[in-house]
Amino acid sequence: MVVSWMWPGIMNCSDPPEYDMLDSLLAVQQLVISAVIVTAFVATKTLVDNFRRRQAKLTAVVVGAGPVGLSTLMVAARSGRVTRVLLYEEQSKMQLFNQPHQIALDSRSAIFLKRFGVDFDNMEGCWDGGCFFTRLGVFQEYMLSIVYRLPVPVEVRLGTKFTRDTCKELESIGGRKLVLACDGANGQTVRHLGISDEYIQHSCRYYGAVAALERPGLCQIPLRERCANNLHFDLTAYGADNLDVDGHQGFSLKIFGTSRHRYMSLLIPKCESPLVKALRVVLDRSMMRNIFLKCFNTYKSDSESSLGDAFALKHMKFSPRLFEVKLSQRVETAAYFQDTDTFVVAEGEAARCYNIHTGRDVNIGIQGLHSLPEFIDRAAVCDSEHTILSTLSFKSHSAEQVCKDFLRHGLRDHILKS
Repeated sequence: MVVSWMWPGIMNCSDPPEYDMLDSLLAVQQLVISAVIVTAFVATKTLVDNFRRRQAKLTAVVVGAGPVGLSTLMVAARSGRVTRVLLYEEQSKMQLFNQPHQIALDSRSAIFLKRFGVDFDNMEGCWDGGCFFTRLGVFQEYMLSIVYRLPVPVEVRLGTKFTRDTCKELESIGGRKLVLACDGANGQTVRHLGISDEYIQHSCRYYGAVAALERPGLCQIPLRERCANNLHFDLTAYGADNLDVDGHQGFSLKIFGTSRHRYMSLLIPKCESPLVKALRVVLDRSMMRNIFLKCFNTYKSDSESSLGDAFALKHMKFSPRLFEVKLSQRVETAAYFQDTDTFVVAEGEAARCYNIHTGRDVNIGIQGLHSLPEFIDRAAVCDSEHTILSTLSFKSHSAEQVCKDFLRHGLRDHILKS
């Protein structure tokens, strides 16, 4: 006989089914409650973050009232993130408006500026080949005349140089600030604010020479640019022998500027042809003067009179020999200073410039502004070290790309294809 013994009340090792169901219901309830809490937290955080992003604003300070500086002002004021704009310019109103030099805005730059309220149809100038030509002073006067239409208040401080004392004044402005240095290659704004003055020089793989001609008796009328390609020069009259074409590409010429102030640029890809060697080594001012004189008389507009030797001797300035064309790029174009909660960005020639005039020098600066709206949006909302570094990296990469694009085909587009 087999006898089995069990303790009273322990008839089965498992709980009754109703206990298992109760535990399951409790577990599900806890999961649901946790999910609701997490969802509510995420939803609340998202709403708060979105509200904070929508409300994130900053004060923009633009230094320089040149074409790039005034274009920067338009972009910043219409960004939706800027509550106030301050403009500092060392020159007076009369100095700005009386500047005689001509600027040429290519089609890409003109389309970009139209997006921010620039109406070229109400500006003195002329269109040709998709480019808009006007006098520098006319452009500046127009841009300053429409600041009252902008959606945010703009304080214009002409005749006021941006100095180290000005930097201290900025500290009194509450909230986040963005300083946009557009005061040219010789400007001191970025140095005053603590950005390095170090530049990298890139060869544009071209040799060039420039000339400037002033005709005091003529008015300042904008003129279209005139170009010619594959030019060769006979220098045997100057004792230079064996200057055959030798299969090498010739020079490209551009004549630009107003009717009173005319400019010429000669460019040729880097090569070692006898002609190029002679123009780089031989220092004979009469030789270069004669080249520019003949170029102007041959390719001037039909309405212009020819130049004589005596007039050129008195009124023309020029490069005495060919030089290597180089692009200077600022190493650091964007920075953030935590103690004052200030972003600093260099634009225009304060960020990049080259040592030759092509009639469209302003366009490489305006190309740098294409990334400015997104940068302002990022700069206004970034709130951590990671997002700040990401914002600076974005702007630095954009500035780097502008230089790469120009080195690749900038001079070709500005002169050879004009």
